[in-house]
This record gives sequence, C-alpha cells and structure tokens, in this order.
Amino acid sequence: MTAKVVTGQMARALAARLTVHGYDVWFPPGSDPAVFKVTSLPGAPDVEVCAEDDGSASCLYTGRTRAEAAKVIGRLPVPGHPQIQAITADTLTATWDGVAVEWHYFPPENKAADQEKLANHLLAHLGILRDRDQLHRPDQ
Repeated sequence: MTAKVVTGQMARALAARLTVHGYDVWFPPGSDPAVFKVTSLPGAPDVEVCAEDDGSASCLYTGRTRAEAAKVIGRLPVPGHPQIQAITADTLTATWDGVAVEWHYFPPENKAADQEKLANHLLAHLGILRDRDQLHRPDQ
C-alpha cells in the first residue's frame, strides 16, 4: 500500500469517529485523501484535519481575526502566547501564528500509532474549539 492509501484510510477512520460524536466532516473533492474539514463547529470556522503516514495527525484552525484566534488559544491548556508549545505525553498542543492555531498528535516514540488514542485526543481538541464561544457569551 502507498502512503496516500494508508493516510487516506486513517483520515476516513478519524472522520467516521468524529461523525459518531456529532461532528460533520467533508472531504474536498480532488484534494489530498488524508485531509478533511470539520464543518459543524459554531461560527463555521475553517478547521482542517490531516493524517500523516507516520501515525501523527494535525488539526489547523484558522480564525477570521486575531481576537477570534485568541479566544481559541485561550481555551487550550497552554499559556496564551504566540509560538507557545506544550508537550503532554504524546501530544504537542497549539502553536499560535497570527490567526492560526495548530495542534499535533505524535504517537509515542518507537510505538505503532494507536488510532483510538489519536481519535480521543482529536475529539478533546475539537471539543475545546466547539465550546469556545460558550465561555464568551455576554449572558453568562
């Protein structure tokens, strides 16, 4: 199997797991089979998930403004400073660059990628993005 087939299969498995949890996903036609969009988050932010052939994955959120991106980075478990990275077990969380927040999952060194663990980490990260507006509502 080629790397594209493997990453495409991983992306489809991740996408299926997300849909079970109520997320809408979309594979843009003609694009890399390892890349899909999550289209059901409040405010319709641009969120792209990419599976890699080494078992890692990334989630890229692009906000419309720095203030919108700041709301997202403020929810993540790292200080809200640009270029801050935090390694927690096998997950590297959040690099902020302008209006972009980038999240990465890396499998533990010298171990095969655990698709279940990857999906759980991704769901937790998307949960933060999903709930970002809940904390900033004026009625609370």
